[in-house]
Amino acid sequence: MSTDPNRLYLLSDKDDLYANGPWPKPFEFNAEVARVFDDMVSRSVPLYREVMVAAAQWTRAYYQSGTAIVDVGCSTGTFLELMGRILTESATLIGIDNSAHMLEKAAEKLAPLTTQHQVQWLCQDAIHSSFEQSSVVVMNYTLQFLSLGDRQKLLTHAYEGLVPGGLLFLSEKVRSAIPQFQETITRHYEAFKEHNGYAQSEIERKKEALEQVLTPLTVDEQFDMLGQAGFMQIDTLIKMHNFTTFVALK
Repeated sequence: MSTDPNRLYLLSDKDDLYANGPWPKPFEFNAEVARVFDDMVSRSVPLYREVMVAAAQWTRAYYQSGTAIVDVGCSTGTFLELMGRILTESATLIGIDNSAHMLEKAAEKLAPLTTQHQVQWLCQDAIHSSFEQSSVVVMNYTLQFLSLGDRQKLLTHAYEGLVPGGLLFLSEKVRSAIPQFQETITRHYEAFKEHNGYAQSEIERKKEALEQVLTPLTVDEQFDMLGQAGFMQIDTLIKMHNFTTFVALK
């Protein structure tokens, strides 16, 4: 485990899931995806490392002592592991994911930090989870996999559970409302993945798998959804290609 507070602890095999054939289809967070997830996400999401570091920095800025930090769709625990190294005081770190395979990896990553922090893993759908007494809720590339109705319920649920002054840190895959821009974004995004070692066939297979389970919104639509949940102070923090990070304050 790195001692550099800005370096991510990535723990996975190389992502080769789409090198041969269309498997898995549709995309799901099963054992095979968990095995390669850290490599997959770091090579597939522009500015992934920068977003994780920003999430930790903003969490430290808005964390209130005695409250919880909740990572919704925590996957392999990369953000929580980084957060646990950055925080000098003991804190309650809660990771929520409906994939037991992901949580196994997360528990392995955070094992050295359990003597300093209270770490909880919840294997369940986030809309059934409690956000009470949390000062920071993080949702990185998670909301996009839910139905639109469940997205609104989850955001409202998170808003209601946050303490006053609490922060939502949200990163999502988005789409442009301008067709020509969306075409350009897609072309550059696929070039980004090719630059990171994915063959064009792998890119096409994964795109086909994700299209069945991931529905991106526009930035304006995401702003509207956050406003309906109760957040009035909302801004964009990071944006590259078809990925945007939002911050919202209760």
